[in-house]
Amino acid sequence: MTRLHEAQIDVPDALARSLVDHQFPQWSSLPLVRANSDGTINRVDFLGDDLVVRMPFIDWGADDTERHATLPPALRDALGVAVPELVARGAPAPGMPWEWGVYRRIAGRHPVARDAADEAAVLAGITDLLLALRSVPTDGVAPSPAAFDAAADDAATRPKVAALGSRAAARAWDEAVQASESRSAHAASAPGAPAPSWIHGDVMPGNLLLLDDSTRGPRLHAVLDWAAAGSGDPTLDLLGAWTCLGPSARRALFEAVRATPLDIAVARGFAVRKVAWGLPYYRETLPGFAAVLAFTLEQLEADD
Repeated sequence: MTRLHEAQIDVPDALARSLVDHQFPQWSSLPLVRANSDGTINRVDFLGDDLVVRMPFIDWGADDTERHATLPPALRDALGVAVPELVARGAPAPGMPWEWGVYRRIAGRHPVARDAADEAAVLAGITDLLLALRSVPTDGVAPSPAAFDAAADDAATRPKVAALGSRAAARAWDEAVQASESRSAHAASAPGAPAPSWIHGDVMPGNLLLLDDSTRGPRLHAVLDWAAAGSGDPTLDLLGAWTCLGPSARRALFEAVRATPLDIAVARGFAVRKVAWGLPYYRETLPGFAAVLAFTLEQLEADD
């Protein structure tokens, strides 16, 4: 495995195979094939033709299996797309200090940047996704770990934004901080922020799967990795406007979900933060993910 984080553990092929064989002997005869993944937290393997194994290699992913296990049926039923189905929970063991999961494999491919048909499919799909998420009650739902407040995060993130050397990113960050402060100042007297709803928390192309139809073209079929899901600011799921879409599709998304200028400023700041922290961190070690972040920066600059 390419080493991504100083604190990550090694999860070699032999360990992954041993964990599956000892804890789930019914699958010991199935081939375990490492997936070509740009994931930053989990090792991903295909187990036979129908299953996927996800094993965290850093403590950031320690709760991923539990979070997927507790996605409520009401959420699954409302979305109109496939979501990960956990079929078995692996226990911590020597060499693997955290829970890990075996999931039903979902067919599909990730969208391709700048492909017009893929962009149209993503626009339609995430528009429906965002509206559906807002319709599901959040009673008793834990807060999303993707919670973001640009003003509170400013001291840590501003130097990283400056290091990007992008005037557009710096301006977008300033606007996000101002929007965050405005929301806080008016929270008690005006509708400064949308009501909390279910959010996915990480709308990135690597978490989207398309299916191709020879007649109708591609469509969004599945949304993966709900580890950041929970109750939160629905504005944050507008992240996909920059990670997946170009300018005209981005405007169409904002119109479809009735995003206000304040919403857009906050969401743009969320995208800036992801680029500022992630692009230099993964540029050499995870080039596929870094390319997504570079595309996101291009889209931020296209807004300037």
